[in-house]
Amino acid sequence: MRKFVFLLLLCSQVGFAQDMEYAREVLNELCSDALAGRGYVDEGDNAAAFYIEQEFKRNDLFAWDYNYYQTFSFPVNTFPENVELIVDGVKLEAGKEFLVEADAPKLTGKFELTHLDALPKIAPSGRMVDSTASYKGIVVIADSLIAKLPPSIRTSLLHGMKKAGAKGVIRVTDAKLTWTVSKQQAPLAQLTVKREAWNEKSTGVEVSIKPEFQKKHRTQNVLAFVEGSQHPDKFIVFTAHYDHLGKMGKDVIFRGANDNASGVAMLLNLAKHFATPEFQPSYSMAFIAFAGEEPGLEGSLYYVQNPIFPLSDIRFLINLDILGTGNDGITVVNGAVHETEFDALKAINDENGYLTEVKKRGKAAISDHYPFSEAGVPCFYIYTMGGIQAYHDVYDVPETLPLSEFADIFKLLTDFVARL
Repeated sequence: MRKFVFLLLLCSQVGFAQDMEYAREVLNELCSDALAGRGYVDEGDNAAAFYIEQEFKRNDLFAWDYNYYQTFSFPVNTFPENVELIVDGVKLEAGKEFLVEADAPKLTGKFELTHLDALPKIAPSGRMVDSTASYKGIVVIADSLIAKLPPSIRTSLLHGMKKAGAKGVIRVTDAKLTWTVSKQQAPLAQLTVKREAWNEKSTGVEVSIKPEFQKKHRTQNVLAFVEGSQHPDKFIVFTAHYDHLGKMGKDVIFRGANDNASGVAMLLNLAKHFATPEFQPSYSMAFIAFAGEEPGLEGSLYYVQNPIFPLSDIRFLINLDILGTGNDGITVVNGAVHETEFDALKAINDENGYLTEVKKRGKAAISDHYPFSEAGVPCFYIYTMGGIQAYHDVYDVPETLPLSEFADIFKLLTDFVARL
C-alpha cells in the first residue's frame, strides 16, 4: 500500500514538473529574439500569434470554421531604426538611460537646448498664453511637470512649444523608465532621460529618431475551444493578451515576460489541461489570446463588437494578465461586482491554502476584461501581487521572472472552473 501511495505522489510530482516546464517553455519562446517583443517592428505580434496557433493545434483544440484567427487592424507608431541621443559627445544607452516617447514624430540633427524650470503659462485648454515665448532647439524640463498633465492638455502644450520654435522636448526624470505604445504622432518628439544620465550643464545634443507610422497595422486575435460534455453551447472563457511593446530600434527589445507572456503561459497551460480527455469540462471552454491590448484594448474591443459566438452564451470569463509573481497573492478586478463568484474563488483558496491573499477589487478599465464587462458579460481580471516590479521596461525578462505562485494559481483556476 505504501508503494502504491508513493507511486501516486511521484506521478503527481512528475505531472506538476511537466506543467511548470511547459510554462517556462512558453515564456521563453514568447520572449525570444525571434518574436521581437511581440510588437510592431519585425512583425513580432504576428510571429507570436502563429506560435500560439500552433500550440492550440498541438494540443488538439478546435477552431471555429477551421480558422484560429480573427483579423483586424489599427494605427500604430513604430521605431524600426535605432534611436540615438548624444549629449556633449556621450552616447546614452537607449532603454536604460533614455526612451523616446511612443508618439514621437521624426527628429534628427544637432540642437541647442532651452532649459525651463517651470511650465509656460497655459490656459485650461493647454494653449500657451504667452504668445511672445521663444525657444531654441530642444526644450529641457522636469518630467514631473509634464507627466501630470492630461493627454489632451499635454498635446496642446506641445503645439504651443512648437509654434514658439521648439524642435523637441527632453523630459528629465527621477522615476524608472516606462514605455508604451501610441496610435498617433505628437506635434513634437519627446525623449525621457534618467537624471543620473543627464548632464545639467549641457548646451547641445544630437538626436536621431526615425519612426514609421502604420495607418493600418494588420494583426489578429487567436481563438480556440474545447467542447463541453454537458453544456456544449455555453462557455467558460479564459483570455490573455499576447502583444507587448516590441522593439525601439533594432537592438532594444521590450520582452514583456510578466506583461503578459505569463498570462499566455497560463492560458496555454489551461488549454492543454482541459483538452486532455480525462479533464473534459462540463461547459465548453474558449481560449482567446488578444492582440492590441497595449495600444488600448484593441483586440478585446474588436471581439466584443464582432463576437465569434454570442456573448450571452458566456457563463463566466476570466482574464489573465501579469501572473508571474504572487508572493502577496492575487487581486480580482470585478470581485466586488460578482460577489457570489468571488466568494466561491476565495473559499476554494481558503480551503486549500493556495495563496496568501485573494483580494477583492471593483471595476477597472485596465485590461481586456473591461469591454466584456461593459457589454454585460460576467467576468474577472486576475493579476498577481508582490515580487519583482519590472513593468513596461527592458528589465521584464523571463530570466528573472519567478513564476512563484504559477502552479497554485493554476490549481485555483481549475478548481474554480469545477465549482462553476
